[in-house]
Amino acid sequence: MTSLVVAGLAYLEVYVPPHDAAPPGQERFVDGIALGLGGALNTASVAAGLGLPVTLCAPAGNGIADLALAAQAARLGVTLAPLPARDDPAISLVFADAHDRSFVSSADFAALEQAGQLPAAGWIFVPGLEEAARLAAPLARARRDGAKVAVSASWNEDRLAQLAALRGAPWDLLVLNEKEAMAACGDIAAAPQLLAGAAGAVIVTLGPRGASGTLDGSSVSVPAVPAAVVDTTGAGDAFCGGLLAGLVRGLAPAAALQLAARAAAIILEQRGGMLAAPDRMAALAREIA
Repeated sequence: MTSLVVAGLAYLEVYVPPHDAAPPGQERFVDGIALGLGGALNTASVAAGLGLPVTLCAPAGNGIADLALAAQAARLGVTLAPLPARDDPAISLVFADAHDRSFVSSADFAALEQAGQLPAAGWIFVPGLEEAARLAAPLARARRDGAKVAVSASWNEDRLAQLAALRGAPWDLLVLNEKEAMAACGDIAAAPQLLAGAAGAVIVTLGPRGASGTLDGSSVSVPAVPAAVVDTTGAGDAFCGGLLAGLVRGLAPAAALQLAARAAAIILEQRGGMLAAPDRMAALAREIA
């Protein structure tokens, strides 16, 4: 059994630089166009960097992005368990600055519906409400077999609108940012109570104001860790990776939340959400070992 399974789409990310569109028939050059891999790989890379055995279940075919995913997973020490999909099943154009980002994306969500039984794990993390909906059956089976399930919201207006109506707590942990919490229930402070039908523990990340919510039956909050912000892409994914690493290691709720904030700060100081500085994350792992 692995400590953590991350199940969801891993995106090839193309960072669109500021530019003026070229007239028809012409080509305009910029100084550089950054590429990266993100989505489910972001959380997997951070958790692996913090010393967890991690398996990534992501749709993959035989395209260029799929080859890059396999190579990066191997470099980061993440075990890849691909789900059959079309070639290059997840691609995002990222429009980002130091304050926020927006995306134009293509994703083969239908490939997730072909997943049967997920690998045995102590925790399973799903990086989006849409992915969690498509994986509902294997997630339910995994919980019956003893796994705990964590889900991050990821912006999806339709799924967020349905969140407060969920009953029976199909997940053990739900992580949202404040914009997602407002869309889901209209009250950031009361989100842990209003969304208790979705998950037994609910955490809301508050950007530069830290994070707060309920965890293991306790109210918890943590301030943000100061960071020289380069790019906000993947900070929430890193927060989830740090939080899960803390929970797997048996840290108290407040300590696990603090680890999550520190992991997010490391990712804020780089371009893209996939871990680019394993040494920094490894040093953090040694502190909590």
